[in-house]
Order: sequence, then structure tokens, then C-alpha cells
Amino acid sequence: MQTLEEIEQDALKRNIPVMQKEGIEFLIAKLKEHQASSCLEIGSAIGYSAMMMVTHVNGLKVDTIELDKDRYQEAVFNIEERHLTEKITIYHDDALLFETSLLKNKPYDCLFIDAAKAQYQKFFEKYVPFVKEDGMIIVDNLDFHGMIFDIDHIKNRNTKQLVKKIKRFKDWIFHHEDYDVNYYQVGDGICIIKRKDKNGNSCFNQS
Repeated sequence: MQTLEEIEQDALKRNIPVMQKEGIEFLIAKLKEHQASSCLEIGSAIGYSAMMMVTHVNGLKVDTIELDKDRYQEAVFNIEERHLTEKITIYHDDALLFETSLLKNKPYDCLFIDAAKAQYQKFFEKYVPFVKEDGMIIVDNLDFHGMIFDIDHIKNRNTKQLVKKIKRFKDWIFHHEDYDVNYYQVGDGICIIKRKDKNGNSCFNQS
């Protein structure tokens, strides 16, 4: 049986998107700091990040949704092989069409979005109601290899459109009156989003 590190290296060789090491370590640290017991992940890939979370954060349960059939099946194999099915529930579906009544561990301490970047705002709006009032939303890949800072020089039209959508989400959430955002230059750019309290004050110092 492969170690999680071997799964990560194998995924990188096959161009399967897995969270950068620096990013996953940051995510785990934040879950521990928040004493999280439940997390909803949008974008399972082959199950690497979910397995890393539940094996490093005591008592954590993860619900995770994956669209791609092959990746979903590989994730199921990886999760079952490591006897983590009690800690990880994986769904094969398009997260934007998914029937939310099926979610097992809601409401969540954390919503982790790491799926189709063009849909970040839609994912956020659909799933934020299932995050606890004092919960956090973590979004990865907000810099897109630094391209977000230099959109005018992107030659590929599709890539340019994607990066514009990421920037649009970033601008939208940073200026949202109901949420506070902390940005971290970790991995490929991560932000942590929390609801402001009823008086509109930041909740970041209360976790």
C-alpha cells in the first residue's frame, strides 16, 4: 500500500491536481486551530487532501464531492484501502447539481473549495449555508500560478477567461459586506473567509 506521500507524488506525475504540500499543511493547522470536527470538501480528486485531513486532525469527519468518475473511483479505492470510510464520505456528482439533503455531517466547521475555479462563487453561494455561524471557508488556488497578477500578458484565451473569473471571485468576496477575508501567500494562494458577527465586526480573533 502506498503512503500518502507516494500517492501525492504519483498524482503529480499524472497531472492530477492535488493540493501543494505547503497548502495542505496550512489547511491541517487551521483545522486543528479551529478544533474542527467536520469539513465539506468540494473537489475530492483522488482523495489525497481528505485522507491527509482525517489522518492529521483528531476526530475530523470529511464529506467530499467529486465530479470526475475515474478520480472518484480511485478516491474510493484509496479511502477503502486505508480503512477511512467511517471518517470520509465521498459523493460522485457535480457539486452544483448535488442534492444537499444527502450531506452526512452538516453543519460544518469548515467548507474547503478546491474544484473548478471558474465556479468558485457558485460553490460558495450554494454551500455556505451549511457552514456553522462561527465556521470558516477555505479557498485554494487564488493566484493561479501568479497569473492573476498579470492577466494582460496571458496569451491563451481560455486561460485568460479562467483567471479573470478567479479574480472576479476574489474581488467579490473581499468586498462582501457579510464576510471577512484573510489572504495567505501559501502554496498557490489561499484565503480564509469567516462571517462577520451581527454587529459587522471581524470574527478572526475569536477562533
